[in-house]
Amino acid sequence: MSRDWAGQARYADRFNAADPVVEAARQVADDYACEPLSPTSSKILEFLTRLAAPAAAIEVGTGTGVSALSLLRAMPAGGILTSIDVSAPRQAVTRELADLAGIRAHRLRLITGRGEDVLARLARTAYECVFIDADPLCYDKLIPVAVDRLAPGGLLIINDALLSGAVADPRDRSPRAAVMRTVLALVSTRADLERLILPVDAGLLVLQRHPQQG
Repeated sequence: MSRDWAGQARYADRFNAADPVVEAARQVADDYACEPLSPTSSKILEFLTRLAAPAAAIEVGTGTGVSALSLLRAMPAGGILTSIDVSAPRQAVTRELADLAGIRAHRLRLITGRGEDVLARLARTAYECVFIDADPLCYDKLIPVAVDRLAPGGLLIINDALLSGAVADPRDRSPRAAVMRTVLALVSTRADLERLILPVDAGLLVLQRHPQQG
């Protein structure tokens, strides 16, 4: 049976449409040279975050605020998000939209810098949720550091895990595909992580750090 996967994805995006502030963040993304999460990936991120109920979360790749708003809306009322990006202008847009959405300023901590450098300065095992949406070429450096920041039972959610089909295509020998295959092979060998890969949009990888045994 043939299926119209692209048509189904478009239908899902319409069904999962976000509120006007998140859509505004999505619409201005092109102006700041970033690719936002689709409505469906945003909704998955929101659902997973709500399940994790993080008091403290990290985002690597602020963009124009699509994922930051999804994370903040799903976190408990007092939850604080630390969002990292190399672009201060993108973060300024995110701050403006978060204010427009009625999110209290202290709940969004913006840090400008390279993801791996900033992550290394944050406390280990102190965050119940980490979301990464950055250049996949850096994922082999980012992901091990991000796992170390997870509290026991915490979730690590990674966008672009399948590179829109490139990872599964053996003919694709691009550096980005090679890095992602290496990352996926490494996380599959870690006994301290549960893993799930979702073939949605560019691919979402979900890792959960096992709770510490008493």
